[in-house]
Amino acid sequence: MTRQQDSDAPGVPAEVTPEPITPGVMVGGGRYRLLERMGGDDRVAATFWRARDASLDRDVALTTLTGPLGPRSVQVALAAGRLEHPGIARILDVLGDPRQAGQGLTGLIVTEWVAGTDLGTLATDAARAGRTLPAAMIARALSPVAAAVDAAHRAGLVLGADHPQKIRIGNDGLARIAFPVAPASGRPADDVRGLGAAIYLLLTGRWPLPDPPAGLLAAPASAGGVALPAQSLRPASSPTLSTLAQRCLAGGSANGVHSGAAVHQLLEQVTNAEAETMLLAPVPATGPDVDWPRPPRTSRDYDADRNRRRKLAIGMAVLGVAVLLVFGWIASQVANFFSDGSTAGGPTVVVSRSGTPGSGPPGTGPGGQPNQGQAAPGPIQAAGVEVFDVTGDPDNPNRVSRTIDGNPRSSWKTYDYNQPFPTLKPGVGVLVSFAEPVVLAAVQVDSPSAGSTIEVRTAPAGDAGLAGTTVLGSATLAEGRTEIKLNESAPGQRILIWITGLANRSGKNATELTELTFLRAR
Repeated sequence: MTRQQDSDAPGVPAEVTPEPITPGVMVGGGRYRLLERMGGDDRVAATFWRARDASLDRDVALTTLTGPLGPRSVQVALAAGRLEHPGIARILDVLGDPRQAGQGLTGLIVTEWVAGTDLGTLATDAARAGRTLPAAMIARALSPVAAAVDAAHRAGLVLGADHPQKIRIGNDGLARIAFPVAPASGRPADDVRGLGAAIYLLLTGRWPLPDPPAGLLAAPASAGGVALPAQSLRPASSPTLSTLAQRCLAGGSANGVHSGAAVHQLLEQVTNAEAETMLLAPVPATGPDVDWPRPPRTSRDYDADRNRRRKLAIGMAVLGVAVLLVFGWIASQVANFFSDGSTAGGPTVVVSRSGTPGSGPPGTGPGGQPNQGQAAPGPIQAAGVEVFDVTGDPDNPNRVSRTIDGNPRSSWKTYDYNQPFPTLKPGVGVLVSFAEPVVLAAVQVDSPSAGSTIEVRTAPAGDAGLAGTTVLGSATLAEGRTEIKLNESAPGQRILIWITGLANRSGKNATELTELTFLRAR
């Protein structure tokens, strides 16, 4: 090994001729034996290894630095070492003296070993087997890394999260930055783009950023060089995560996501939303979708299994009762439909496109009094409903049909937001469609979320942006029923209920809609 010393920086080599670094070599003053190469980042001349700490007889993760940027990377690692976070593997030692690092190295970073697998291996194995990783598992896995990115940016640091081999998913199903080294030119936006790339990779098995590491296929791109949406490659993948990945990759553009905090919040929302509709174990189970590494089972695991089985049994019993009630209700509606004039004058039963039958409540105003002035002769049943969201992350889309199902005991709610609108979103809406063009006189909103602000807007097309709509009426919701009178408009088949302000309860910002009733003008 040859070194040329810089007289202005004693002890730091100006030029290093690196010797081959192979498994079995001892580095770090003979303390660490290299076992397996896990990857590398050519931007900082770094190589990632699993190694053995001879002193403590345990596996560790080593980042070996061989280029002139080694001293700079060492300084970054020292700063990151002061940021203890569950999304970053704990830094155990940093050697910036080449004489200590050894074997032609300009630096050595030692971190705790994250047993499990790296993102690239997991994603490509799933893609080759034709498997689609569940949205909740992806969101739960990457949530700690997004939180770590947010914490690092608040501390003025960049983690270099835009490299898949730096991120490993442990036996607990959670991802961590396993090799904390970042380019000197790294920016916070690069970390956010890296989060989007990680989501994209787990959805598709392709890497959407330039120069994918060895073993990873590049994502197909549009004529403008932008990776195609993940869902266009894997239609079965989560539309919410696909959109989130695309917006992270958009970086500093107007439609992009700009912070790790925003990514973390949205990943948490996906995890929580999925957890409400499936049994999500703390450790993702090995199965046909993904081979997640699992730790040894303990008595606590078996207790948790018993609790889940008990909850499942209770849930199935409740579901059985609900099914009986639904069949009873359908039978009564069919009977009414085919009965003679005893039901004449009542509202016709309409089956909506969302699959929810209902007749809607009668067109009465507050206190049960008939509507006056522009009041409709009766309510009109909606044919379909969907969540309208300009950010691409619709709130609880699978539950929005509850706003038109005629059942006052069911409801749809926005996500719980830590910050009010428009911090993360300008608003969120419910887009309602009708079987034929209608002119509405009023919309009645049943909601427990007093203080929420609502606008009723036209929606000339299902894919019309917010700028293409017109405000017909607005109101601040009271608890219970609020009627919003509408301005005269041309007949249309779509109406947008646009929530511009959320109710605040116990520090959380959210709006719940129980039922929407539409009163026809003519």
